[in-house]
Amino acid sequence: MWYYVLLCVSPVFACLQSVAQKQYNLRSKQPDVILFSAVTCLIALVFFVLTSGLRIDFDVRVVPYSLAFAACYASAWVATVYAVRYGPIAITSLIISLALVFPVLQGVLLGESVTIPMALGFALLIGAMVLSTPRGDGEGGFTVKWFVWTLIAFLGNGGCMIASNMQKRVLGEGYSHPFMILALAVAFAALFALSVVKNRGVSREALGCLPYASLNGASNGLMNLIILTVIGHIPNTVLYPTNAALGMLLTFLLAYFIYKERFTRAQYVGYALGVVSVALLNL
Repeated sequence: MWYYVLLCVSPVFACLQSVAQKQYNLRSKQPDVILFSAVTCLIALVFFVLTSGLRIDFDVRVVPYSLAFAACYASAWVATVYAVRYGPIAITSLIISLALVFPVLQGVLLGESVTIPMALGFALLIGAMVLSTPRGDGEGGFTVKWFVWTLIAFLGNGGCMIASNMQKRVLGEGYSHPFMILALAVAFAALFALSVVKNRGVSREALGCLPYASLNGASNGLMNLIILTVIGHIPNTVLYPTNAALGMLLTFLLAYFIYKERFTRAQYVGYALGVVSVALLNL
């Protein structure tokens, strides 16, 4: 029972990440998105170092996968924060979540069998993307900036999943912590250096972004910790679909009631299809 309670709590931390990103964009006059993302990577890095128990078995073969993950992870975080700045939380979150299509297609190309839930989920995913993507400037409208940043976040998130899956296929589960620690360290160093160069020193926004970036990173870390805790105690066919679907539903409720986001009928249908498709693909 306790593990199912934890499972229901974990999506709350996904919502807290959206809140941290949106509030930082709303509260800051000149948001330093790169620094915000760097601090987020640092918090996530600390989380993985602590949960490793400081017992890190490093293998040089992990380096190329970690570097690929770092590039995708850094670009995805920066793009996500910009996308939330220029567009709606709910639709942005939905489309980025639909990057699950990348590891699914990767698995098929590597010889995994296509199941009925997978085929149905993929079909619904395509429908969700077509219906939910904003059009025009009215209700639930479209902006070029939002589209570009959301696309980058979508591709970056998919790249992270592919790099992580390839690392596990080649090296197994035993190198997950070294893989993530190296990737996050590289992502943090690159983003922090870029922020310093861009601002010709430490950004004036450093103190302003710290609380929101810390909440963003800590929420991400706690969500991962809960998933790691319940793995093995809840069937995967229940764990992953439930976590994905609840996260998307809570994000939608947050966007609708707190940030007063409103959409077209097609987008509401698309969002519903997206929730179902992500649940099916996680099976």
